[in-house]
Amino acid sequence: MGGGRIDFGILKRTQRVWLSDSNDALERLNIQHNAALFLPLSITGSHVGPRRCHTSGRTLDISFRAWVAAQRHMGFEMDPRELDDYETRVLTEVTAWWKHNRTWMEDADILRLDSPDPAVLAEQQMPQDASRFLVFAGKGATSAQISPRPLRLTGLDKTAMYEVALVNRGTAPALSRGNPALKDGPLTLSGAYLMNHGVTLPWSFPETMWVLEGHRL
Repeated sequence: MGGGRIDFGILKRTQRVWLSDSNDALERLNIQHNAALFLPLSITGSHVGPRRCHTSGRTLDISFRAWVAAQRHMGFEMDPRELDDYETRVLTEVTAWWKHNRTWMEDADILRLDSPDPAVLAEQQMPQDASRFLVFAGKGATSAQISPRPLRLTGLDKTAMYEVALVNRGTAPALSRGNPALKDGPLTLSGAYLMNHGVTLPWSFPETMWVLEGHRL
Protein backbone atom coordinates (compact mmCIF):
# COMPACT_ATOMS: atom_id res chain seq x y z
CA MET A 1 0.00 0.00 0.00
CA GLY A 2 1.17 3.55 -0.57
CA GLY A 3 0.40 7.25 -0.74
CA GLY A 4 -3.08 8.34 0.34
CA ARG A 5 -4.11 4.69 0.71
CA ILE A 6 -2.22 4.30 4.00
CA ASP A 7 -4.03 4.34 7.32
CA PHE A 8 -3.53 2.47 10.58
CA GLY A 9 -6.26 -0.01 9.64
CA ILE A 10 -4.29 -1.34 6.69
CA LEU A 11 -1.51 -2.40 9.07
CA LYS A 12 -3.73 -5.33 10.09
CA ARG A 13 -3.27 -6.69 6.58
CA THR A 14 0.28 -5.82 5.59
CA GLN A 15 3.77 -5.61 7.10
CA ARG A 16 5.10 -2.90 4.81
CA VAL A 17 3.77 0.30 3.30
CA TRP A 18 4.93 2.60 0.50
CA LEU A 19 4.61 6.30 1.22
CA SER A 20 4.38 7.56 -2.35
CA ASP A 21 4.63 6.46 -5.96
CA SER A 22 7.45 9.00 -6.29
CA ASN A 23 10.93 7.58 -5.73
CA ASP A 24 12.51 11.02 -6.09
CA ALA A 25 14.88 11.19 -3.09
CA LEU A 26 14.36 14.92 -2.63
CA GLU A 27 10.59 14.50 -2.42
CA ARG A 28 10.89 11.44 -0.22
CA LEU A 29 13.15 13.28 2.22
CA ASN A 30 10.18 15.50 3.08
CA ILE A 31 7.57 12.73 2.83
CA GLN A 32 9.50 10.45 5.20
CA HIS A 33 10.14 13.28 7.63
CA ASN A 34 6.42 13.92 8.03
CA ALA A 35 5.39 10.26 8.00
CA ALA A 36 7.77 9.61 10.92
CA LEU A 37 5.09 11.11 13.17
CA PHE A 38 3.03 7.97 12.57
CA LEU A 39 5.03 5.16 10.99
CA PRO A 40 8.16 3.31 12.19
CA LEU A 41 11.10 2.35 10.00
CA SER A 42 10.30 -1.35 10.06
CA ILE A 43 7.18 -1.02 7.89
CA THR A 44 8.14 2.01 5.78
CA GLY A 45 9.63 1.05 2.43
CA SER A 46 12.10 3.40 0.75
CA HIS A 47 13.88 2.61 -2.50
CA VAL A 48 16.98 3.84 -4.27
CA GLY A 49 15.62 5.08 -7.57
CA PRO A 50 17.35 5.50 -10.95
CA ARG A 51 19.78 8.30 -11.69
CA ARG A 52 17.04 10.23 -13.48
CA CYS A 53 13.77 9.90 -11.58
CA HIS A 54 10.90 8.82 -13.81
CA THR A 55 8.29 10.65 -11.71
CA SER A 56 9.98 14.06 -11.49
CA GLY A 57 12.66 14.12 -14.19
CA ARG A 58 15.16 15.19 -11.53
CA THR A 59 18.72 13.82 -11.60
CA LEU A 60 20.25 13.16 -8.17
CA ASP A 61 23.61 11.86 -6.95
CA ILE A 62 23.73 8.22 -5.87
CA SER A 63 24.93 9.13 -2.37
CA PHE A 64 21.83 11.23 -1.68
CA ARG A 65 19.50 8.64 -3.17
CA ALA A 66 21.10 5.84 -1.16
CA TRP A 67 21.14 7.61 2.21
CA VAL A 68 17.52 8.77 1.89
CA ALA A 69 16.53 5.15 1.26
CA ALA A 70 18.68 4.01 4.20
CA GLN A 71 16.56 6.14 6.53
CA ARG A 72 13.82 3.52 6.26
CA HIS A 73 13.37 -0.07 5.04
CA MET A 74 15.89 0.10 2.21
CA GLY A 75 15.31 -1.36 -1.23
CA PHE A 76 16.09 -0.74 -4.90
CA GLU A 77 13.95 0.42 -7.78
CA MET A 78 16.34 0.82 -10.69
CA ASP A 79 18.18 -0.96 -13.46
CA PRO A 80 21.60 -1.73 -11.90
CA ARG A 81 23.14 -1.83 -15.38
CA GLU A 82 23.08 1.99 -15.43
CA LEU A 83 25.49 2.24 -12.49
CA ASP A 84 29.03 3.43 -13.16
CA ASP A 85 31.99 2.41 -10.98
CA TYR A 86 31.55 5.32 -8.56
CA GLU A 87 27.83 4.67 -8.15
CA THR A 88 28.40 0.96 -7.64
CA ARG A 89 30.95 1.63 -4.90
CA VAL A 90 28.74 4.14 -3.05
CA LEU A 91 25.63 1.97 -3.27
CA THR A 92 27.57 -1.08 -2.07
CA GLU A 93 28.97 0.86 0.92
CA VAL A 94 25.64 2.35 1.99
CA THR A 95 23.82 -0.98 1.57
CA ALA A 96 26.43 -2.79 3.66
CA TRP A 97 26.14 -0.09 6.35
CA TRP A 98 22.35 -0.45 6.39
CA LYS A 99 22.48 -4.23 6.64
CA HIS A 100 24.88 -3.93 9.57
CA ASN A 101 22.57 -1.54 11.45
CA ARG A 102 19.06 -2.52 10.36
CA THR A 103 18.37 -4.91 13.26
CA TRP A 104 18.44 -2.19 15.90
CA MET A 105 17.11 0.53 13.56
CA GLU A 106 13.89 -1.43 12.97
CA ASP A 107 12.88 -0.98 16.63
CA ALA A 108 14.33 2.50 17.12
CA ASP A 109 12.35 5.63 17.85
CA ILE A 110 12.44 8.24 15.09
CA LEU A 111 12.73 11.68 16.69
CA ARG A 112 12.30 14.66 14.39
CA LEU A 113 14.80 17.38 15.21
CA ASP A 114 14.22 21.14 15.12
CA SER A 115 16.74 22.24 12.52
CA PRO A 116 18.00 25.83 12.78
CA ASP A 117 18.28 25.84 8.97
CA PRO A 118 14.95 25.61 7.09
CA ALA A 119 16.79 23.97 4.18
CA VAL A 120 17.75 20.99 6.38
CA LEU A 121 15.39 18.22 7.50
CA ALA A 122 16.89 16.25 10.38
CA GLU A 123 15.88 13.26 12.45
CA GLN A 124 17.44 11.20 15.21
CA GLN A 125 16.98 7.43 15.44
CA MET A 126 17.57 5.87 18.85
CA PRO A 127 16.95 2.44 20.42
CA GLN A 128 15.04 2.03 23.66
CA ASP A 129 18.20 1.67 25.75
CA ALA A 130 19.57 4.95 24.30
CA SER A 131 23.02 3.38 23.99
CA ARG A 132 23.53 4.81 20.53
CA PHE A 133 21.92 7.10 17.98
CA LEU A 134 21.88 8.06 14.34
CA VAL A 135 21.21 11.50 12.91
CA PHE A 136 20.18 11.98 9.29
CA ALA A 137 20.43 15.62 8.18
CA GLY A 138 19.27 16.06 4.59
CA LYS A 139 19.71 19.37 2.80
CA GLY A 140 16.85 19.86 0.39
CA ALA A 141 17.66 23.35 -0.90
CA THR A 142 20.26 26.09 -0.93
CA SER A 143 20.71 27.49 2.57
CA ALA A 144 20.11 31.18 3.19
CA GLN A 145 22.58 31.02 6.08
CA ILE A 146 26.23 31.97 5.62
CA SER A 147 27.53 29.06 7.70
CA PRO A 148 25.99 25.98 9.36
CA ARG A 149 24.47 26.41 12.79
CA PRO A 150 24.66 23.74 15.52
CA LEU A 151 22.02 21.04 15.30
CA ARG A 152 20.70 20.16 18.75
CA LEU A 153 19.95 16.51 19.51
CA THR A 154 17.37 15.11 21.91
CA GLY A 155 16.61 12.24 24.31
CA LEU A 156 20.19 11.70 25.47
CA ASP A 157 21.55 11.20 28.97
CA LYS A 158 22.85 14.64 29.88
CA THR A 159 25.46 13.19 32.27
CA ALA A 160 26.82 10.63 29.78
CA MET A 161 29.63 11.06 27.26
CA TYR A 162 29.14 10.12 23.61
CA GLU A 163 31.56 9.41 20.79
CA VAL A 164 30.15 11.11 17.71
CA ALA A 165 31.36 10.66 14.13
CA LEU A 166 30.26 11.31 10.57
CA VAL A 167 29.53 8.04 8.82
CA ASN A 168 30.03 9.62 5.39
CA ARG A 169 32.87 12.00 6.29
CA GLY A 170 34.72 11.04 3.12
CA THR A 171 32.14 12.84 0.99
CA ALA A 172 32.67 16.23 2.69
CA PRO A 173 33.22 18.85 -0.02
CA ALA A 174 36.45 20.82 -0.23
CA LEU A 175 34.41 24.01 -0.09
CA SER A 176 33.80 25.00 3.51
CA ARG A 177 33.08 27.92 5.80
CA GLY A 178 35.17 27.36 8.88
CA ASN A 179 36.72 24.05 9.88
CA PRO A 180 34.20 21.86 11.74
CA ALA A 181 35.96 19.37 13.96
CA LEU A 182 33.79 16.53 12.64
CA LYS A 183 35.66 16.68 9.33
CA ASP A 184 38.83 15.50 11.08
CA GLY A 185 37.44 12.57 13.05
CA PRO A 186 35.22 11.50 15.96
CA LEU A 187 34.38 13.83 18.84
CA THR A 188 33.67 13.02 22.48
CA LEU A 189 30.86 15.21 23.79
CA SER A 190 28.43 15.12 26.72
CA GLY A 191 24.74 14.52 26.30
CA ALA A 192 24.12 17.92 27.86
CA TYR A 193 26.32 19.61 25.25
CA LEU A 194 24.72 17.74 22.34
CA MET A 195 21.22 18.67 23.51
CA ASN A 196 21.81 22.25 24.68
CA HIS A 197 24.45 23.50 22.26
CA GLY A 198 24.35 20.93 19.48
CA VAL A 199 26.84 19.71 16.93
CA THR A 200 27.95 21.70 13.90
CA LEU A 201 27.90 19.67 10.71
CA PRO A 202 30.20 20.59 7.82
CA TRP A 203 28.92 22.86 5.10
CA SER A 204 27.17 20.95 2.32
CA PHE A 205 25.64 21.36 -1.10
CA PRO A 206 21.87 21.08 -1.66
CA GLU A 207 20.55 17.56 -2.24
CA THR A 208 23.08 15.96 0.08
CA MET A 209 22.80 14.08 3.37
CA TRP A 210 25.00 14.00 6.48
CA VAL A 211 24.78 10.84 8.59
CA LEU A 212 25.98 11.16 12.18
CA GLU A 213 26.59 8.14 14.40
CA GLY A 214 26.87 8.32 18.17
CA HIS A 215 27.71 5.76 20.88
CA ARG A 216 27.36 6.24 24.63
CA LEU A 217 30.67 5.64 26.37
